[in-house]
Amino acid sequence: MSDFNRLNHFTKKSLNTMLLELKIFTNFLISVANKASHISRLLVGIATFLIVLSVNGTIANAQNALRDIPSTDPQVQMDRFQVADGFEVNLFATDPMVVKPIQMNWDAQGRLWVVSSTIYPHLRPGETANDKILVIEDTDRDGIADKSTVFAEGLFTPTGLLPGDGGVYVANSTEILHLKDTDGDGKADERTKILSGFGTGDTHHLIHTFRWGPDGLMYFNQSIYIYSHVETPWGIRRLEGGGVWQYNTKTQKLEVYAKGLINPWGLQFDKWGKSFLTDGAGREGINYAFPGATFVTAPGAERILSGLNPGQPKHSGLDIVSGAHMPEDWAGSLITNDFRANRVNRFVLEEQGSGFVSKQADDLLWTDHIGFRPVDILMGPDGAIYVADWYNPIIQHGEVDFFDSRRDQQHGRIWRVTKKDSPLVKYPDLQNKPIPELLEALKSEENWVRLQAKLILKNKDVQEVKYALSKWLDALDPSNPEFEHHLMEGLWMHQAIGAVNVPLLEKLLTAKKPEARAAAIRVLVHWKEDIPETQSLLAKATKDSHATVRLEAVVGLQNFSTTEATIAALEALDQTMDVNLDFALWHTINTLSPVWLPKLLNDPGYFGNMDKTIFALNTVGDPKSTSLLAQMYSDNKVPEKYLELVREKLAKYGTKEDLTKIYQQAINPKSTDKESQLKDLELLYKAASERGLVPQHTSAQLRTLLSSKNEAVEIKVLQLVGMWKKADLLDLILLKNQDSNEEVRKAAMEAMGKLNDADSQELLFNMAKTHKNESIRILAISQLVKTAPEKATDAAITLLSEKPSENGTRELFAAFLSSNNATTVFANSLSNTRIPTETAKTGRKTMQELLPVHRRTRTGAIQLKDALEASGGVLPPEKMPQQLSEREIYLLGIEVKTEGDPVKGEAIYRRASMMCQNCHGIGGAGGQLGPDLSSLGTSLPIDNIIKSILEPTESIKEGFELQKVTKNDGGIVMGYLINDGAREVVIRDMAGNENGIPKSQIKNVEKVPGSLMPAGITASLEKQEFINLVSYLSKLGSNGDFRVTNEKLVRRWKAAPDFKALSKIDGVNTWENLPGKKIVPGTKALYSKVAGDLPLGDIPVITDNKGKKFSLVQFEVNILKAGEFSLKLTGVDQAKVWVSGKEISLNKGTGATNLSVGKQWVNIVFDRDKAASGSLMILIEDGKANSAQSQIIVGQ
Repeated sequence: MSDFNRLNHFTKKSLNTMLLELKIFTNFLISVANKASHISRLLVGIATFLIVLSVNGTIANAQNALRDIPSTDPQVQMDRFQVADGFEVNLFATDPMVVKPIQMNWDAQGRLWVVSSTIYPHLRPGETANDKILVIEDTDRDGIADKSTVFAEGLFTPTGLLPGDGGVYVANSTEILHLKDTDGDGKADERTKILSGFGTGDTHHLIHTFRWGPDGLMYFNQSIYIYSHVETPWGIRRLEGGGVWQYNTKTQKLEVYAKGLINPWGLQFDKWGKSFLTDGAGREGINYAFPGATFVTAPGAERILSGLNPGQPKHSGLDIVSGAHMPEDWAGSLITNDFRANRVNRFVLEEQGSGFVSKQADDLLWTDHIGFRPVDILMGPDGAIYVADWYNPIIQHGEVDFFDSRRDQQHGRIWRVTKKDSPLVKYPDLQNKPIPELLEALKSEENWVRLQAKLILKNKDVQEVKYALSKWLDALDPSNPEFEHHLMEGLWMHQAIGAVNVPLLEKLLTAKKPEARAAAIRVLVHWKEDIPETQSLLAKATKDSHATVRLEAVVGLQNFSTTEATIAALEALDQTMDVNLDFALWHTINTLSPVWLPKLLNDPGYFGNMDKTIFALNTVGDPKSTSLLAQMYSDNKVPEKYLELVREKLAKYGTKEDLTKIYQQAINPKSTDKESQLKDLELLYKAASERGLVPQHTSAQLRTLLSSKNEAVEIKVLQLVGMWKKADLLDLILLKNQDSNEEVRKAAMEAMGKLNDADSQELLFNMAKTHKNESIRILAISQLVKTAPEKATDAAITLLSEKPSENGTRELFAAFLSSNNATTVFANSLSNTRIPTETAKTGRKTMQELLPVHRRTRTGAIQLKDALEASGGVLPPEKMPQQLSEREIYLLGIEVKTEGDPVKGEAIYRRASMMCQNCHGIGGAGGQLGPDLSSLGTSLPIDNIIKSILEPTESIKEGFELQKVTKNDGGIVMGYLINDGAREVVIRDMAGNENGIPKSQIKNVEKVPGSLMPAGITASLEKQEFINLVSYLSKLGSNGDFRVTNEKLVRRWKAAPDFKALSKIDGVNTWENLPGKKIVPGTKALYSKVAGDLPLGDIPVITDNKGKKFSLVQFEVNILKAGEFSLKLTGVDQAKVWVSGKEISLNKGTGATNLSVGKQWVNIVFDRDKAASGSLMILIEDGKANSAQSQIIVGQ
């Protein structure tokens, strides 16, 4: 560009842009001045002039908007807080008193201990580690800290701390230290290494979140990239990936308490010792944990548990509300931090079976100040809620450069939230109380008081405590409503001091409250070496009337390698089971399999109950157990509730002989159960496609099945004929290829492709070259691509020269882009010929849309691109440039702030052509290939959002690293790792499907660079459209219509695409006789906007046989607790609603019906002549006493 053009270009810029460049130039001058003192006066003078020039402009706001750097003034931050009704917030402590707080815990003196790291996330070259332990005090008890002491310094990225045992336990990178102050000067002078060998794969995944349990044991977490191998006096203890550790500080015994989760930075116990976790990188809100609980990402896990709030945001920190200062109806609520969305959330739990139902309540605290990053939360000694604010305009995750200049490393806050017009709790002087008074403190309604009293007693003379504890227990009032909880506190006190008390334990094992019985069982298991009757007591508890007690008993029995323990655990099946019980029982029976499996194989009636036998066999992968299952399945002995599990297991692990038994059942002419027959055929197909196993069979039998008048059966058999390479049935396949049913024809064509013999190949080639029907030619070519890409290419070039339809061209190119080899063969041939320009352009667009980033630089892809461009298939110039400099990104960020329209941006995001919803969810609803975007705008600066769109491979979020699975047969599966189990690896592929691949079939699993998100996805957008899109993304998580509310709104829908799909249902010929049952064939997935409404324009309009226009949408709900299910529908009039086949009447859009536990489909049908525009919204109302507890199913 000439100097004149540069000047002309500059003068056309907006004032904002000019001012920004002046600001950049000013900063440059100042930086030079700092380095060159001899010209500093001149440069600073020029800089001052430029600053004065810009002071009345908008540069300051523009720079702030661009770089998202808010004021660091705590008052500015506090002024922007919004607090729950009846509450208020004040600043308890700020920098320099507290800097970069990571975790905090109280001591018995009411002092707040805080771990602080200014070097996080990494030590810079030449920098010396000097992270600190701070002790913060409010000496005059006015709610504002007035003293801060550096207890210890020189630490390296400490991530957890816990006052106790005369000092403080500290997580110092790969080790746990115990620091003591022996001379009373307030500073640590004694340093003891307690444990070492914890993993160090990622600084924000190191061991963290130290908490005391009510049992006096220490608990702490680690995260997904940490692999720990810790040497202890009891042997080496290992935890690979995320999980929770349990440590006995007296005996030095370290055990794994729970496994899994991605980045669990929240851990807390309720008053009965039940534990809960939150995950800073998860999607399921609150997680209920118990000993042995296993969650997502746990290496080697075959079974995992889910969180209580699917689709809820990522959380850090956790506490449970208690005490007289808080509202009575808040007691037991869980409070945690949505650090990405700058909020403090509250959840209300309701007991359900052996677990809980969790409902999000109104937020405690929220703000639009992006510096507010709450990472820990605790109830304080005064009854207030304290929030540790890491304070940072960006979150500290890998998707932002570790050395990004916006990373704040010098600020921090502790906020204090109190209830207005409610007296605070008086600080108890626990440290100086005698033993009897400390025991009385165990009755306190404040969790903190009970815990601190217990910790003080734990370190006093054991005999004195035992004596006083005995007297205290004898004096308890049985009429007190909290009597059994007081007893439980006494039992935990015995556990904490290491004193077994069998009479007290037995008393609590037979307590009236099930919570007490369940908590007592956990103590019983802890004392199992000292109590010979432990196994028999646990066996008795498996018959308890309450599910929570049975759960603890089942978990405890896995510690006893006896057949008696197995039989006792299986007794739980005699009563109602739920998800947690099923998981715990599976885990226990699997653990005990070495003792019971030989006996069961020798005597299939060993357990004396088919339910128990089938359940036990399903927990193991032994070939003999699978064969026994196959025999029971073919003998129709498997209870209906286990049929799906057994089929899945037989498909994955059954032998050829096992599959032959299934095959004989499927071809049994006496069989009238077509649904079971279809499932058997599907089982056989999976075994063949995934493991290459084929049962004994005859062609005559298959011919008979292909003569069935059931189209679904014919399709399944055609799939088997192809997979089993039954070339002698080609004549029948050809006959089916002329069937009137399109799906049967397609299955026949695919069968021919899988046969891969000379005759089939020739027939396919002839159809591909000469058939009059374009769709059949394309289908034939698609089959040849897999087995004979050269022949497919020959036929494809012929078809392309004839100018096929645009959709046909897309399908054709999609077939060749499905593999690297096919792409290369196709490209080589296409390089030597020319095709019509419009056809070439369509092919080029298809490449741009479908070819993943990691394949675009390969030889075949480059050759294909060149060949298409040689035929005129040059993409139009990018409307929105996809390669921008840092400066251009910054300037674009200003335009996003000043000119972006987020409402229009949401419409662009929802365009089918953009495919955003195919990969990303909002509020849990949408594709699962990419991260949920619910709080993207509050967690990622605008410039980083722009970069992540333009350069998706440069910012890979944790948990979304691309995996390449190479199978023994050479097959390759690409996608994201969902679970790495003991017997299989689960991968989510590009279509969003989860595929379980047996490890016996896997040659190698490796991480590969790249992202499934294609580059250039926004190239077709106008610049203003791109600005609007980024504006929308930057608002996600903020207040208003761009925040996912805690209301229970339907967000994932299924819609019938046309009447043809509906007419396949028996008896349907008009919209008036549609059934309200399960999902209809061919449904289309739809997703609500962030505000929760679904635009009617997105819903397909259907015309029935009488010309009536209507729409049918469905959603799925999981009823966790039976009761009245109520919904409120807005946006359409005169809709008909069915819930699992039962129509419910609406009164002003509101309707209700009683539902039982389980998944239910809700169908809504409405007249489109009366609902042409607007939006549909459905709210589930479950606040009444008799309401059902429900979860709306989200996902893809």
